This record gives sequence, C-alpha cells and structure tokens, in this order.
Amino acid sequence: MTVRRSLTVLLVVSAGVMPLVSQPTLAREPRPAGVSSTVLAARAPDVLEAEAQGLVSVRYIPNDSRSAQIIVTNRSKRPVTLRLPDAFTGTPVLAQMGGMGMGMGGGQQNRAVFGAQPQQTGGGGLGGQGMNGMGGMGGGGGGAFSIPPQKMRVFRVTTVCLEHGKPEPSSGYPYRLAALQSFSTDAKLAVVMESLGRGELSQKIAQAAAWHLANGMSWEELAAEAIDHAGGDPDEAYFTPDELMAAHRVVGLATQQAALRKTADTAGNSSAAAVQ
Repeated sequence: MTVRRSLTVLLVVSAGVMPLVSQPTLAREPRPAGVSSTVLAARAPDVLEAEAQGLVSVRYIPNDSRSAQIIVTNRSKRPVTLRLPDAFTGTPVLAQMGGMGMGMGGGQQNRAVFGAQPQQTGGGGLGGQGMNGMGGMGGGGGGAFSIPPQKMRVFRVTTVCLEHGKPEPSSGYPYRLAALQSFSTDAKLAVVMESLGRGELSQKIAQAAAWHLANGMSWEELAAEAIDHAGGDPDEAYFTPDELMAAHRVVGLATQQAALRKTADTAGNSSAAAVQ
C-alpha cells in the first residue's frame, strides 16, 4: 500500500485520553537487597558508554520505522550490568550503504529511491523520568540488565520515524545505535522517546508527537496523512482523531517536563558553582 496526503483536515484539540499499550520490555535481573531498580539502573552505564570502552559490541537492526532489534554482546571476561540509553536514535551508516532505498516514511510514495539516505529512527530504554500529570505515566526508572561474559542479549524495541519523507529503514541497511542528542538536542523530543521506551505511549501517538517536534509538521498536516490502499479501497487516515488529541497532549506535557528539567539543571549548576 502507499501513503499520501488526504484532503480531509481534522481539527485537533488538547483534550483527550491517552490509551496505554503494551510495549517490549527489558528482562529484569535480580538486584542486591535494599537496592531499587531505579538506583541500580542509575549506577549502570549505558551500552554506548560500554561500547566506547570496548566492553561490548552493539548492533542496531531496524525492522522498519516502527520497531528494531538491539543486540548487545559482552566482549569482556566478566559479567556486565548495563542499560539502554534513555533516548536513542538509529542512524544509517552511509559509508556502507548500497545507495538504493525502498519505501518512503510518512506521506510519500513507496518506491525505489536511488541514492536516497534512509530515515533516522528514535526510541528509548526503560530509564529516565516520566511525564508528571499524564494518565498512567509514572516516574519510570529501572531498565538495568546483566550479560554474562562472551554472551549476547537481544532487545526488541518500539521506534518512530524521525525524518518524515525519507526512505523507510529495513534490516538490509546498516545502522548504528547512537544517543538521541546526536540527532536533536530538543529536550521535548527526548521526553517523548523516553516515555515510548517505557511503554507509556502507543507507537502511533509517539509518531505524531515526534513528527510535530522533529520535523515541524502542524497538527493539520498530521491529520491529513492518509494511507492510500490499492485496488480502489477507501483511503484510511494515518492517525485517528483520538491519537492526534493524545499526541497534542503529550507534546504539551513534554514541554512542561523539559522546562522542569532545565530548571533543575540550572539550580544544580548554580549549587555546584557556589560550592566551588
């Protein structure tokens, strides 16, 4: 099927209830008595730090823009306790690409695109903080896992497209895992990716919020996204009105959470400067 813009424009308001959906979760390991999962995860380095130290190798294999597998292999002779990045991106490795993409993200035709760069994707681990005030969304935390020496673990993660209109990713493209900051320093986008990783948002709600934040798409443009079915079947809206209302609310709450984090960081820096 192909995806294109519909002529119908839906008005989106900020009210609405966000549905919760089950998402892939990290396997949890036994933790020391008296140590919470949040504290354990906070102590654990993320896989990118461990990769930089040569302790592990990390592979990112996208299925498409909506999901991927992250394979972490312990290269050391000791068990390692790690966590996925709170917010991450899957980045195409251009030097190894064959130069041919199939399919376009969002409202573009699904066709071969010679020399086109595939889109970056985004997602999150189980760490970080939740968006206070959002129904069903809490403080997050946790997400630490252990890998025995010379063993690997595979994590299936839910992701979103971060570059509307670029070719759809697939397992045929070489990708690498990177911190979200390498793509965007927008704290609001980071909050949304973290919440997606914790299973607090459906993929569709997170996708609408991500396109709004990362690509500047208006709510009217998002409402106009439609799936054009082959064979003369009626078009299908890419997002439902409820999904767009929830995404609108998500962006508002992410904006509040990002502002709170900035205030906390500023206060922390001021305290550190005063001590010095």
